[in-house]
Amino acid sequence: MMPFIKVFRYTIPSYWLMCICGLLASCVLLYARRRRFGIASDDTLHIVLLGAIGAIIGAKALYFLVIAPKLIRLVPQIDWSYQTLEMLLSGGYVFYGGLFGGLLAAVSYCRRYRISLRAAADFYAPALPLFHVFGRIGCFLAGCCWGIEAPWGVVYTHSLAAPNGVTLFPVQLTEAVCNLAICMVLLLRERRLSGRQPTGGALLLYAALYACVRFLLEFWRGDAVRGHFLFFSTSQWISVLILFAIGIYFWKIVRSRQL
Repeated sequence: MMPFIKVFRYTIPSYWLMCICGLLASCVLLYARRRRFGIASDDTLHIVLLGAIGAIIGAKALYFLVIAPKLIRLVPQIDWSYQTLEMLLSGGYVFYGGLFGGLLAAVSYCRRYRISLRAAADFYAPALPLFHVFGRIGCFLAGCCWGIEAPWGVVYTHSLAAPNGVTLFPVQLTEAVCNLAICMVLLLRERRLSGRQPTGGALLLYAALYACVRFLLEFWRGDAVRGHFLFFSTSQWISVLILFAIGIYFWKIVRSRQL
C-alpha cells in the first residue's frame, strides 16, 4: 500500500513509523496504569527501552534461524556485498523471536533491580498486543507478511515484498484487530480484579490467546519465508508449544491443590 511515508523532506519506512507509534501508544497505556502496580516511572521507561532492544535482537535472530537452511544452500551464489548485508540486516523479523527476546531483557532488568515479576507481567501484558496492533498495520502498509490469494481482499500495486496486482486476504489487518481485542480482554480482566495482588496471570492469558490467534491465522498467510515442518509453520509450532507449556503449568497448579 504505502511502503514509505514522506514527512516533510524525509522519506520514512511505514513499518518502522508504525512501530514507533505503537511504542508511544504502549508507553501512554503503561504510564496511565503504573501507580496501580507500584512501578516507578523510570523503571517503566527502562524496561520498555530494554525490551524493545531485546525484541529487535530476538526477532532478527529467529528470522535468521528460520532461513538458515535456505541461506546455507545459497551461500556460494550470494554476492556478499554491503548491499546484501544491509538487506539481510534491515528486513526480516519473526514476532515470536521478538517476544521472547523482549521478555528475556525485561526479566533480566526486573531481577537486577528487584522488581516483582508478577507485578511486571500483569503491568506490561496489555501493552504487548497494543504495540502489535500498530506493528501489523505497519506490515500491511509495507506489504510484508501478506495473505493468501482470495476472491476478495486487497490488491498491492507498489509493494516491494507482496505480489502486486493480486487480490490477497488482509491477514495483517485481521491480526491487528485480534490483537486489539486481546488488549481489551486483558484490560477488562485487570479492572475486574482491581485491588487484588498481581499474579502474572495476565501475561499467561495474553500468551494463550495470541497463540490461538497466530496458529489459526498462519493458515491464511501467503508469504513463503516462514519455515515449515510437518504441515505447520515455525510460528504454529511455537504456538503449540506455548499452549502446551501453559496447560502443563495450570495442570500442576490444580494437582497441587488436590494433594
